[in-house]
Amino acid sequence: MSLFKFGDLEAEIDFTDVDFLENLDEAKRLMQEEAKQIPKTGKTADIIRAQCQCYFNFFDRVIGEGAHEAMFLGKTSLNSCLDATDALLAFENSEAVKMNERYSEYTVKQHGNRQRKRNYNKQQGKKTNQNFNAVRNR
Repeated sequence: MSLFKFGDLEAEIDFTDVDFLENLDEAKRLMQEEAKQIPKTGKTADIIRAQCQCYFNFFDRVIGEGAHEAMFLGKTSLNSCLDATDALLAFENSEAVKMNERYSEYTVKQHGNRQRKRNYNKQQGKKTNQNFNAVRNR
């Protein structure tokens, strides 16, 4: 769990928590549905306000009710919304890198490709896949 900061908001976010990830996926889905409802024509201010409301709803769903108020300090700016989205994405990517580094020692390490293994086995005089070769030569 790490601390995400934007504006006056400081929130603990854990990208390894299954409940949080499910909530994040649902928030993304709902945001896409809401974005389809944004008017395509009309006053620019109304269109931007509707776009910002999609982002406000997204952050409130992901981080918690009222999160957008602390993040955007009462402003309705599309640039701020995009900056916050970029910050959350960068935070998610940095957490993924940390997690991969932490758990890399637990993964199975591959030792070369198949051709290198065959050449090594030939040099060592090992025969591999004898059953496969016997079936193939019939």
